[in-house]
Amino acid sequence: MRRFPRTQRRRQLSLSGSLAVAIACCTGCGAGTRMPSLFHPGTAGQQQYDAIYHDPYPLNDVAPEIVGGRPREYQREVPQVTRGRLFRAPQASSNAY
Repeated sequence: MRRFPRTQRRRQLSLSGSLAVAIACCTGCGAGTRMPSLFHPGTAGQQQYDAIYHDPYPLNDVAPEIVGGRPREYQREVPQVTRGRLFRAPQASSNAY
């Protein structure tokens, strides 16, 4: 019979938990990820870009128009060409073999 089976189990769980936390911390985030700035939201240009990028209202050229779906101040949606520039795929590296 083992003398301290609970202690060994507890130690094993704490080591497993520590390893999981270490792995999670080492993985990191993508290059485009940034922390929100709660006290200084940025310049007017940055705020406008964020508002265009995260437009939560339905688009009229993708689906049928929803009357009253957009507030009066946001009736003009982002043109399709501009949306294409915002959401384009990352460029491939030019020094590929």
